[in-house]
Amino acid sequence: MRPMIKDTKDFKLFRSDDYNFNFNKHTGYFERWGKTEEDDPLYSLYGPEILDWELVVNGCINANKCKFCYKDSKVDDIKLVDFEMFKKIFHKFDNSILCQIAYGITGIKSHPDFIKILKYTREHGIIPNFTLSGFDADDEIIKESCKYIGAVAVSAYEYDKNMCYNTVQKFINNDIKQTNIHLTVMNENINFVYEVLKDIQNDKRLEKLNAVVLLKLKPRGKAKDHFTNLSQNDYNKLFEYCLSNNIPLGMDSCHARNLELYLQQSEMSREKVKTISESIESCESFGLFSSYINVDGFYFPCSFTEGEGEWETGLDVLNCNNFVKDVWLNEKLNKYRKLSLDSCYSTGCRKCITFDIDPD
Repeated sequence: MRPMIKDTKDFKLFRSDDYNFNFNKHTGYFERWGKTEEDDPLYSLYGPEILDWELVVNGCINANKCKFCYKDSKVDDIKLVDFEMFKKIFHKFDNSILCQIAYGITGIKSHPDFIKILKYTREHGIIPNFTLSGFDADDEIIKESCKYIGAVAVSAYEYDKNMCYNTVQKFINNDIKQTNIHLTVMNENINFVYEVLKDIQNDKRLEKLNAVVLLKLKPRGKAKDHFTNLSQNDYNKLFEYCLSNNIPLGMDSCHARNLELYLQQSEMSREKVKTISESIESCESFGLFSSYINVDGFYFPCSFTEGEGEWETGLDVLNCNNFVKDVWLNEKLNKYRKLSLDSCYSTGCRKCITFDIDPD
């Protein structure tokens, strides 16, 4: 079968002999299969399904309060992607399978053209999403952003959890059903993690929260040598608490192995274990299904690999002629794609090949 894309205002479909997907632009529901519906393709030959794109570096007024910032963000020295550069990179993905872009910002007002970028993205058939803390999120700019986004995540920090909860409520009040909380998990903040989980059960501002998304600590930036990941036993307790209290739960793919090990020893019914297992996707980076582009227009396997090992420098997206040929199927990325696929446990769950964060 010759590869075929069908793109409408409501959905995006892709069909080929060995890789297929359906994406609902309203709900964010995504399903992928290979030669048959039971077959899971190892990666996409046709480019990324989702893109993380850093629009702004620095300019975060709370930079000194976030002790584990993996970007090592600063209060000043701001750098951003101007609108003309944005358009040049954006159109490298014309006629591609790209469905969503998650924009990286330090604050919702940190980029003067941010609303313009969201609008441009939506008008060109791709769903924009972003994460914020809420420190500069007034009612007016939130209302404007909600005209274009599909989902939003609000980061929860110990220094001001109410900033997060109030921002969540504003997005929910603007009918953004996919409003989430991002919560980084580590030994040093585990009491706060449970505090947020209890608040989700009791705080009226969070009644219609879509999910709390657990993010795994990576030893990078300010977090390096200062913070530590939970043991598997502590993760088991955390997952059990969330599931037994019906807390709407999501997590980044870095948590895949921890969740898999928890399910293997869980006393849940086989049917429930099967349902949860089918929703797990381990690392989708390294040229499998997702991409990351930094503020300078360079591709890296994910935002955490930037500047790490052989990824001290990335692949030039801004000046490439064809993203799929020059970047996605680049010889360097092909090497790491193979390393990622070769890292799988017997279950197929892929290990992180950049950081030692996966349990055996």
